[in-house]
Amino acid sequence: MDRKEQSKLIIHNLTNLSDWDVLHYIIKVVQEGLVSETKNGKQYSFATTFTNGYTVVASKNKQNTHTFWIYKESKE
Repeated sequence: MDRKEQSKLIIHNLTNLSDWDVLHYIIKVVQEGLVSETKNGKQYSFATTFTNGYTVVASKNKQNTHTFWIYKESKE
């Protein structure tokens, strides 16, 4: 079994969604793969907005930690 370099995921839930529901959105972003690129290498999409208004923002640091924030735009 080949072992890939391990990474760490941090999720900041800025919504009223349950952790279970938030994972649904994060999984969708992760399934798309490492599609954005920075000086720290490839990473998950910088920002993904879903049709229901939820947005997932992602960043990666040099230590291979991927941080996700999920929020929903308020309609005023």
